[in-house]
Amino acid sequence: MAANVSSTVTQSLQQQPKQPALRILLIGLLVVLSGYYIWVLYKAITPNVSLAYKAYYIKNQTLYWQPKQPNLALTLPSKLETINNVPNLSRAGWSFDTNNNLRELTQQGGLYFTLPTAPTANVTITFTLATAPQQIKPLAFTFNHYQGTLLPHAQGKTFVAQLPKQQFLSTPKQLQTFILTTPTPLQVTTISLTATKADTLSLPHHTGHINQ
Repeated sequence: MAANVSSTVTQSLQQQPKQPALRILLIGLLVVLSGYYIWVLYKAITPNVSLAYKAYYIKNQTLYWQPKQPNLALTLPSKLETINNVPNLSRAGWSFDTNNNLRELTQQGGLYFTLPTAPTANVTITFTLATAPQQIKPLAFTFNHYQGTLLPHAQGKTFVAQLPKQQFLSTPKQLQTFILTTPTPLQVTTISLTATKADTLSLPHHTGHINQ
C-alpha cells in the first residue's frame, strides 16, 4: 500500500514541470496565430495591387478592367474614343455596351485617371456628342474638390470647360476624379483633355469647393 502511494506521488512530481511548459507553448501559439491574422487583415485592407485593379475590383469605380493600364494614366493631350473599352470611364452613368459608334451617359458619370506630373496650365476638357440634346444647357461637374460647369459649343455637339491647374492632385498615384451630372442622356463619341496655354475659355459661371 505504501509503495503504491509513493509511486503515485513520484508520478505527480514528474508531471508538474510539464504543465508550465505546455502553458507557455499554448500562449506562444496564440500569439503567433494572432499576429498572422492581424497581418492577413492588414493585407486585406491595404492590398498591394495596381490603381486600375483597386478601382475596378475593390472600389467598383471603373467600367472596364485593363491590365495593360495599371495606373489609369493619361498624357496631355489625350483623346478617348468612347466606343473603345476605355478603363478610365466610371462604372456609374455609362452604358456598358456601345451603339452606333457612341456610348451613352446618363445621370452622373465621368472619368478616373492619373497624370505623370501635375499640369502647369489649366486643362481643357471637351465632350463631343453624336447629336445635340433637345434642351441645350450648361452641365454641372465636380473635379476632385472643385465644382464647375461644362458650357455648350458648336450647336450643342460639344461641351467644354477648363479644369484649373491648382485643382489637380499633385501625387502621381492619386486618382483624378471628374464626375459630370446630366439631366438627359448624352450620346458621347469622344472625350478630350488638352493643356491650355492661355485662358481662351471663360471659367464656369459658378465655381467653388464642395465637401466630398
